[in-house]
Amino acid sequence: MNKLTGYLGTYASPESLGIYRFSLDLKDGSLSRPELYYNAPDCKYLSLDGTMLAAPEKRGGLAGVCLLDISAKEPVLIGEAFHETAPACYVTQDCGHLYTANYHEGSVLVYDRSPEGIKLAKRIHIAPKAACHQILLYDHYMLVPCLLLDSVKIYDCDKDYSLVGELTFPKGTGPRHGIFDPFHHRLFLVSELSNQVFLYQAGETAPREVYPILPQGAVYHEPPASAAVRLSPDGRFLYVSTRFADLITVYSIDGSGLHQIQQAGCGGVHPRDIILTPDGRYLLSVNRTRGGLVCFGLDPESGRILGLCSRVPAPEGVSVVLA
Repeated sequence: MNKLTGYLGTYASPESLGIYRFSLDLKDGSLSRPELYYNAPDCKYLSLDGTMLAAPEKRGGLAGVCLLDISAKEPVLIGEAFHETAPACYVTQDCGHLYTANYHEGSVLVYDRSPEGIKLAKRIHIAPKAACHQILLYDHYMLVPCLLLDSVKIYDCDKDYSLVGELTFPKGTGPRHGIFDPFHHRLFLVSELSNQVFLYQAGETAPREVYPILPQGAVYHEPPASAAVRLSPDGRFLYVSTRFADLITVYSIDGSGLHQIQQAGCGGVHPRDIILTPDGRYLLSVNRTRGGLVCFGLDPESGRILGLCSRVPAPEGVSVVLA
């Protein structure tokens, strides 16, 4: 395979009309210019499961979620549902369900997913100002980082999504996004407001370690806000993007925890999302404000970010997935 196909989610604006498709050449890291793939405003966060692409959307004053089959040249709409007052900020899927986290409503919606479409199965109200920002699925549990509550709510999917636990943080931490290691032994959770990485061992509710992301004493024009967190395919390195500092931070991972090995510019302004290629040789950064979609070379052995490979326009880019 010499090329990968990618999809970009975007905020609604005159320059960004929905989901865009692009290609990445694995020989040299060159990107094609993204082209509009699915026309629907505010398809900002994407989830890809096999050939099923899910995204929030907004149509005619209604907000909800859509599910597309991308196996053909043109997208095929499998289903859409409108049960929200504003588009969700996060979408994910598993074999039989689709989930959305709504920042503005402070809620999580669970949909039954099938080849015939999607149907609302459960609405979980957390709090009006919970700022739900992600859904992490682990075994039969669902973890929901609530940025403005400084907590991660834990629900049991086998018990009708009942609340069974919570990870709590100091006021002003703002837990945003997390990722499990490949064996689900450790959870790495990134905070937006305090710009830290929290390391949890599976089954524990207190962090083993807390790591600062930014240099001590650094001064920025606006408060930095860490956003995306990704693992290298081999699970040896962790990558974090930080907006307003416009940085990507790289950590090595070993038995003792995390070790910061590099901080590099994101290639633009406001790095909302990052993703690595399956071979661990490239990192893509989606810069929402300026810089567009950027591809960097990676050294799979050291985990370090190398030089810039290519850049293409991507107005209001928010998320990226690779097929």
